[in-house]
Amino acid sequence: MRRSRLRPRPEINLAPFVDIVFLLVIFFMVSSTFITPETGLPIELPSAQTGVEEPRDVPTVVLDAKGQAYLGNRRLTDAALFAALQSRLSGDARGLVVLRADAKVPHGRVVEVMDLIRQAGAKKVTIAVVP
Repeated sequence: MRRSRLRPRPEINLAPFVDIVFLLVIFFMVSSTFITPETGLPIELPSAQTGVEEPRDVPTVVLDAKGQAYLGNRRLTDAALFAALQSRLSGDARGLVVLRADAKVPHGRVVEVMDLIRQAGAKKVTIAVVP
């Protein structure tokens, strides 16, 4: 008669594995950098070799691919943009405005908006680019 040995079946305990995976997820979430776009508008900036980073607390005018103007995330007509910029620049000694224009916007429209920004009181207009 042959005896069958009662061997314990091997088991894999998944609790430590789940703990390690959870800790890795937390580590990567904390250590990664989150890139937040300056505006929520989907625009494709032109690229340039010589780009200088400007302060983030300045008014930002965005021109989307259709040539529509936004101040922050609000779409404005040219007259409303002029009035809004005039009020924001009235107490600003720097007078700096950043223009984020999509690469597909016609050059003439970019010049129109730059002129409007200057007429509103901006002393310096900076064009945003991708380095």
